[in-house]
Amino acid sequence: MELGLGLSPSDRQMLEENVSIVFHSAASVRFDFTLKYATLINARGTREVMLIARKMKHLKVLVHISTVYCICDRKVVEEVIYPPHADWRDIINIVENTDEHILDVLTPKILGNLPNTYVFTKSLAEHVVKDLGENLPIVIIRPSIVISTLNDPFPGWIENFNGPVGLLIASGKGIVRVALGSPDTVVDYMTVDFAVKIICIAAWEKARSSNLNPAVYNASSGKLKQITLKLLLDIGLEVTAENPLGNMLWKPSVYITDNRIIYFWTMILLHLIPAILVDSLLKFAGKKPLLLRIQKRIFLASMALFHFASNSWYLKNDMMLWLIDQVLPADKEFQMKEIHNVDVKEYFTSATKGALVYLLKEPEDRTQARRIYTRFWWLDAILRVVIIISLLWIVYHSEVQQHALASICTFVKNIIHGD
Repeated sequence: MELGLGLSPSDRQMLEENVSIVFHSAASVRFDFTLKYATLINARGTREVMLIARKMKHLKVLVHISTVYCICDRKVVEEVIYPPHADWRDIINIVENTDEHILDVLTPKILGNLPNTYVFTKSLAEHVVKDLGENLPIVIIRPSIVISTLNDPFPGWIENFNGPVGLLIASGKGIVRVALGSPDTVVDYMTVDFAVKIICIAAWEKARSSNLNPAVYNASSGKLKQITLKLLLDIGLEVTAENPLGNMLWKPSVYITDNRIIYFWTMILLHLIPAILVDSLLKFAGKKPLLLRIQKRIFLASMALFHFASNSWYLKNDMMLWLIDQVLPADKEFQMKEIHNVDVKEYFTSATKGALVYLLKEPEDRTQARRIYTRFWWLDAILRVVIIISLLWIVYHSEVQQHALASICTFVKNIIHGD
C-alpha cells in the first residue's frame, strides 16, 4: 500500500540493477474490502511495482497475476485485454482525495456491473500493467478458482478454507445445511500446482520471445473438465460418508437454492436456531460460544459469493493449452499432459481427504468419527420420520376438523330452515 512500496533508495536501486524476472501476485482477495483499501493495494500497488519494473536494467519478463473474474460482466471471457471499466488514474486519484464515507456511498455507482471491489480493482490493475508496461515483456495470468494440488508436492495439499474445499468441509461438519446458489452453476477451477507451473512456463515463453505485446492466459479448466455446484457437493457428501469428519454437529446434508427468500428462512431454521442452541449449551458448560459467530461469517460469505454461485461463464483457455504444448521434453517437471485426463470425482475426493489432513489435522484413524457419523445418521433418520408423521397427523386432524365443522354447519342450516 505504500508509495514506492516502502523501499529505501538503496534497496530500490539494488532491485533496478539486479532483478530480471518479476512475479507480481500481491493482492487483496477479500470481496468486502472498501473501494479505497482495495484500490490502494490492487491498483495503486500494481502501479508502484510497474514504476520500479520500468527502470529495471535487465528485465526479461514481468508476470502479473490477475483473475479471470475481473471480466465477470461478460459470459464468454477470451484471452485478451478488454476495454477498461474505468480509468485507473482517475480511480486512484478519487480514493486518495475523497472522504471515505462519501466514497462508500459512491462505490455502487463506480463499480457499475461488477459485483465487488475485488474484481473491479483487479480489472483496473490489468490496465495499469498494460499502460505502464508498454514495450516491456509483460504476461498477464488469469486463474479461475485456485484449489488443492493434483500431484505436486503431493495430492490434495491446501493451506486455506477458501473456495469449494471450504464449502465441502463446512457441509461435511454439518455446519452448512443450506447453500445459496444455483445447483447447475459450473464451478471453474485450477489446481494450485498447475497454476504455478503455468505461471512459470508463461514467464519462460515470454522471455524467449521477441513479441512485446502483452501475453494473456486464462488459467482455467474451461471445457476440459466441468463440474456443477450440485455434483461438487454430492461428491463431498459421498467422501465424508466414507471418511467422516471429527466433531461433526449433525449428519452432513446440503440443500441448494438460488432463491434468496427461501435461503433466508431455511438458514434461520437450519443454521441460526441450532447455532443459538449449541452456543447456549456451550455457555452453560462454561465454554466459549463459537457457532453463532461461524454462522454469521458463513452467511456474509454466501451473500458475497452469490453472484459467482448463481452464474456460469465460458472461460476460454486456448492460449493456455498452446502454452502447455511449448514445454520441452527435457523439462519433465513442467509437463502437464494430465490436464486433459483429470478424473473430476477422483480429484475432489483427494481434495476433501487432503483437507482432513492439512487443514483440520484429523487423525488417520477414522473409527471414532465413523461411530459419531452412524449415531447422527440414525438421529437424522428418526427426526425425519417424526417430522413426517407429525405433519401427516396435523393434516389428518385438520381434514377431520374441517369435515366435522362442515357437518355442524349443515345441521345448523337445516335447523334454521326447519328441515
